[in-house]
Amino acid sequence: MKIMVVGMGQCGCNIADEFYGINNYAKSFFGRRMEILIDAFAVNTDDADLASVRHIPRDKRHRILIGLAKTFGHGVGKMNVEGATIMSEAYPVIVENLITSSKFHESDGIVVVASGAGGTGSGGIGWLIKGLKERMEKPVYAIIVMPFAYEEKGEHSYAVINTARCLKTVNQYADAVFLLDNERFAKAGVGISTNLHEINQQIVKNFYDLFCAGEEYRHQYIGSKVIDAGDIKQTLGGICTIGRGEVPLSTFYGRNKTDYREAAKESVGAIGALGQAINSLTLKANIEDAARILVLISAPKDVTTLSVLSEISNSVQEKSPKAVLRIGDYPRRGKEISVSIILSQLTAVARMEGLFLQAELLLKNQEKIEEETAQKVKLMHQTSSNIPPLA
Repeated sequence: MKIMVVGMGQCGCNIADEFYGINNYAKSFFGRRMEILIDAFAVNTDDADLASVRHIPRDKRHRILIGLAKTFGHGVGKMNVEGATIMSEAYPVIVENLITSSKFHESDGIVVVASGAGGTGSGGIGWLIKGLKERMEKPVYAIIVMPFAYEEKGEHSYAVINTARCLKTVNQYADAVFLLDNERFAKAGVGISTNLHEINQQIVKNFYDLFCAGEEYRHQYIGSKVIDAGDIKQTLGGICTIGRGEVPLSTFYGRNKTDYREAAKESVGAIGALGQAINSLTLKANIEDAARILVLISAPKDVTTLSVLSEISNSVQEKSPKAVLRIGDYPRRGKEISVSIILSQLTAVARMEGLFLQAELLLKNQEKIEEETAQKVKLMHQTSSNIPPLA
């Protein structure tokens, strides 16, 4: 599957940049010599954040600074209403840049990425997706990054309100929305910059095998049950989450292919990788709440046997018997068994529902807090009522 990526705001631009970087690796001699990314764009109101992107080309078509007359290149300060206003004026130019890209016709879909808690990305992503859907028929998918727990505390949390408004808007227009919960992957005792970089890399790596499988052109690496762009498109819808697990193979696994113990190890390894994939989902969710599920097993060709596929399929269907399951293999990896899984059309998402309820309470209290603040400020100034001013 070949995609185009648009990153919005600092977080979104950094993730889009990781997609560009992994595509560079995929095209290289040491990678898979294939292309999974058609083009990538970084959109921001903050000039410094835009300059920090490493891989995306530096020309004005790919790095787009918006709202310069209002922000002077210094961002919107977490005010996603301001971000939405700026994007409502700027999105036609961004859409035109995408559509006029030289290889636009080769893309199977557009992925737009933003942080729900920010200002530019959170406010602008809905407008951009709406504009893209009006101009083209290709599917548009969103990746929304959820806030850390510390950002949600307090009686007036911009992170909660911004994310709730962002999600409600994006859900109306996007063909599917992947949620990435920062809190699930945060590491204690590690610098925030390193934490965020590793989280961004992880979300992108989750898609790597899935996108490569359908673009493979070498006969020895084409799976018996290929997962292609069509399978991915038919799976994606509503709220989605993605995960990946990996179990290393025995150093000498190839020497005892006929040994029954080795065959058992392969099945155990595949189930172990599936368990890791479910445990590392970008959003905590119950597998039984997914209406559609896609599973891709990537391992050496002689490891992905019919019994291994059957074990994985049975395990998933036992957990979610009502879901439509698509399962395939990709004989690319040489030293491990990797399982990628997508849970789509989730019917219950506790994290999102809780955030909506919290945002509703915060909005109700917001007016009261503002009135109390105004009253206290007024009383404070009244103490100086008998002092004459200088001008």
